[in-house]
Amino acid sequence: MFLKNDHSLRLLDFFRIRERTAEYCLSWEGGELVRASLPIDDKALLERFKADIASLCDFLASSELPSFSFPQIAEALKRLGASGMTLELEELFALGIWTKEFDRLFALLSKVDFAAKRQDGKKTEDEEGPIEEKRGFHPQELAERWAESEAEELFAAAPKLQHVSKIIFDILTPDGELRDLPEIKRIRDAIARANRDLLTISDSYRNDPDLRSVLQSDEPTQRDGRTVLAVRANFRGRVKGIVHEVSSSGQTVFIEPAALVEKNNELVQLEARLRAEIFRILKETTEKVRKDAPSIGQARILLAYMDQRLARAIQMRREELVLAEVVDAGFTIWRARHPLLGKRAVPIDVDVPDLTRTLIVTGPNTGGKTVTLKTIGLFALMHQFGLGLPAALGTKLPIFDAVLADIGDEQSIDQSLSTFSGHMKVIADVVKNVSSRSLVLLDELGAGTDPEEGCAIAMGLLDFFIEKGCLTMATTHHGILKNYGYTRPGCLNACMEFDSTLLAPTYRIVMGIPGESRALEIAAQTGLAADIVTRARRYLSDERTDVGEMIKGLNEKHRELDSLEREHKKRLKAVTEDKRKADLAVLRVRQRESELRRNGLSDLRNLLSESRKTLENLVRELRESGANTDKTKDVKKFLADLAESVEKQYGVLESEELEAKAELKARVQPVDADSVPGEASSGKKARAVFAEGEEVMYGPYRKRARLIRKASGGKCVIEIGSMRLTVAKTDLTPVEEKKSDRPVYDVELAPEGAEGSARASFELDLRGFRLLEAIGAVERQIDAASLQGLSLFSIIHGTGEGVLGKGIHDYLRSSPAVEDYHFARPEEGGYGKTIVRLKA
Repeated sequence: MFLKNDHSLRLLDFFRIRERTAEYCLSWEGGELVRASLPIDDKALLERFKADIASLCDFLASSELPSFSFPQIAEALKRLGASGMTLELEELFALGIWTKEFDRLFALLSKVDFAAKRQDGKKTEDEEGPIEEKRGFHPQELAERWAESEAEELFAAAPKLQHVSKIIFDILTPDGELRDLPEIKRIRDAIARANRDLLTISDSYRNDPDLRSVLQSDEPTQRDGRTVLAVRANFRGRVKGIVHEVSSSGQTVFIEPAALVEKNNELVQLEARLRAEIFRILKETTEKVRKDAPSIGQARILLAYMDQRLARAIQMRREELVLAEVVDAGFTIWRARHPLLGKRAVPIDVDVPDLTRTLIVTGPNTGGKTVTLKTIGLFALMHQFGLGLPAALGTKLPIFDAVLADIGDEQSIDQSLSTFSGHMKVIADVVKNVSSRSLVLLDELGAGTDPEEGCAIAMGLLDFFIEKGCLTMATTHHGILKNYGYTRPGCLNACMEFDSTLLAPTYRIVMGIPGESRALEIAAQTGLAADIVTRARRYLSDERTDVGEMIKGLNEKHRELDSLEREHKKRLKAVTEDKRKADLAVLRVRQRESELRRNGLSDLRNLLSESRKTLENLVRELRESGANTDKTKDVKKFLADLAESVEKQYGVLESEELEAKAELKARVQPVDADSVPGEASSGKKARAVFAEGEEVMYGPYRKRARLIRKASGGKCVIEIGSMRLTVAKTDLTPVEEKKSDRPVYDVELAPEGAEGSARASFELDLRGFRLLEAIGAVERQIDAASLQGLSLFSIIHGTGEGVLGKGIHDYLRSSPAVEDYHFARPEEGGYGKTIVRLKA
C-alpha cells in the first residue's frame, strides 16, 4: 500500500518536499503526521483525499484563514493521565489554549462543502474508518492510515471541548495569569499589608538619627526570603537581632532586627498559605479536566488528520500548485518545474502515450536529462502523497505501486564499489522489486563500463522491463540505444533540445526523436583548448558520423513536417474563410427578402387595424337592422381568419429571420484553424431537458411556444399558435412562472337569450348618466365584452364639464382587463367619445 523504497525516496528528494509540507501545518500533531507518512498506491483513497484538498482550496480562495496557535500539550496530557498528578499553571494554560483553538478551527472548517468535489461517493461499509479510541498520540501508527479518513467523519467524531477551556479560563486570565479569586485576593491583600508594615519598620531605623550612621544602606534587603538591614560590621552591636549573612569583605552584616522578626514570620506564613491555595485551585481544576483527557487525546488525532489536509491546501494556494488527474496508462505533464528549483527552473512538457512503456531520453550533457528524470519521479511521489504539483492544468499521472530510481553516482569507497558496480547493485534491487505497475527511472543507462558491453546490459534490462510491463524512463548517450527505441514496439525516443546557433542546451524535451550528445561543442564551450577539440573531431569514426547525420536528417524531417502542417492549417483557414464569406452573402440576400416581406405584412396589418373599426361598425349596423346571427358570425369569422393569417405569416417570417440570424452569428466569427471543436463555452446555458407538451420560450424575442416532440440532431418540433417549426434545442428556454395574486374564478355562461343576461354593445352611450351609474355600466360592459370575445368598443360620455369623462378614464386606468384606451378621432366624436381595447 505504501511506497517504501527508502533509496528512491531519498534520491528523488521526497523527504525534503515532505518536510516543506509539514511546515505548513498549524499544529505539532499535523506536522508529525505528515513527517511520518509515505505515498500510497490506493486509487480510491487518493481520489477521496484529493477531493477534500480541492474543497479546502475552494474555501481558502473565498475566505481568509485566520491565525491559529496550537501549543505543545504532549507532556501535559501525559501528566494528566497519571492519577494524582497536578498540572502546573503553564500546562493548564496550554491545554486551555489548545482546546479553544481546536473548537475554533473545526467550527470554521465545518462550513466547507467537502462532498461537492467527491465523485466516487462515500466509503463502503467494508472499509474501516481510522477514527477510533486510542491511548496517546503515536504519529507512526496514525501514518499507516493517513488517507483513510474522510473530512465528514472527522467532523462527526470531533468532541466539543468548550467546557474544558471554560474550566481552565475560569481560574486563568487570557494572558495565563491566575485570576484574583476571593481567597487569593484576601491572602494577597494580607501579604501587601505585611510588606507595607515591614517597610514602615525598616524606615523607622533609617529615620532614627542615632542609627542612621550604623546602616550601610538606606534601603532594606532580602536574605532567605526575609527582610533584613545592612549594618556596618563595627556597629553590629547597636542593632539587636538575628544575623543572616556577612558580606564577603566582612564590612557588612545582614541583621534581622527583633522588630522585623514577627512581621517576617507573618509574611512567610501568608506566602505559604498563598502557595497552598494556588496548589488547591490547580489540583481541583486538574481533577475537573482529567475526566476529559480521553476526549482531548481523540481530538489530537482528529486535528492531525484535518491539519495535514489543510497544510496541503495552504501549500497549493501559496505556491500556485495544481492537483494532477488520475489516468490508467501513460502520463502527461505540462509546464512542470522541479519544486526545489522554483521559478528559475525551465518548464518541461512530457506526453507519454498510453501504449508506450519505455521512454529513452538522449541529448547533450548538461541538457537537463537528469533533472527531467528526477522531476517525473518526484511528481509521481508527490501525486500519490496528495500534494499539488508545480505544473499546468491538464497534468495527468497514473498510480504506481513503486517508484524505483537509479540516478547519479553510486560509487562507494566503504563498500569497495566502482561507479558501474554501484549502479548494478541498485539496478539489481530494482529488478527484484519491480512489477507491472511500477515506474523505473534509470539515469545514464549502460555507462561506467565498456560501451559495447554496457549497451548489451542496457538492452537486456530494457527487454526485461518491457516484458514485465512497467513504465520505464532511461537516459543514455549510446547510439545503439537510440536505434533500440525505433526497433522495439512500445518504445519512444525523446531528446533534450540543443540550440545549434548558440551551441548551448535549451533544457526543453522534444518527444519522438533522439538527440546528439554534443560532447565536442560542450567541451569547447567549457574552455577545452581548440586544438584538442579539433583533434577529437578527426578521431570520430565514420559510423558515428553516419548516426549523427541520421539524427540531423530526422530533425530536418521533423521541421519539414511542422512546416507542412502549418501550411496546411493556413490553407484550410483560407478556404474556410472564403466559404464563410459566400455563406454571408447568401444570408444577406435572405435577410433582404425577409425585410421586403415584413414591409408587405406590416402594410397588411395596418390595413387590418384600420379596417377593423369599420367592419365592427358594419356588424353593429347589421345587428341593429335585424340581420340574423349567422351573418354577424360570418363577418367575425372573416375578421378572425384574416388576423390569424397575418399572425401566421409573421410567425413564419420571424422563424426564418431567427434561423438566419443564428446562422449569421455562427458564421460571422472568423474560423481559427488551430481551434479545437467543442472547447468554446457559451455565456448562457439553456436547460438541457424539456418534457413533451411543456411550454417554452423560443428565440431571442422569447415567443411562447409548446414543445411537440424531440427530433434528431439536437432539434425539437415546437408549435407557435397554429404553426409548427423545427428548431435547435439550444434556442429554447424554460418559461418563467409568474406568481399572480389575482383570484381564479370559475365562470359559467348563461345561455344566449336568457332573461337578465347582459350583452355587450359596440358603442355604450352614457350621456345623462351620473358618475356612479356610468362606472357601473362600464364595469358591466367590460364583463360582458370579455365573455363575448369583444375586444374593442367605444363609450360616448360627451364633453360637458368633463367630470363624467375624467371619472370613466380613472376607472379604465385602474381596470386590469383594459389594455388601452384613448379619445376618438375628431370626425368620430373627439373628446366626447373614448375607444377602449381589452386585453386578449
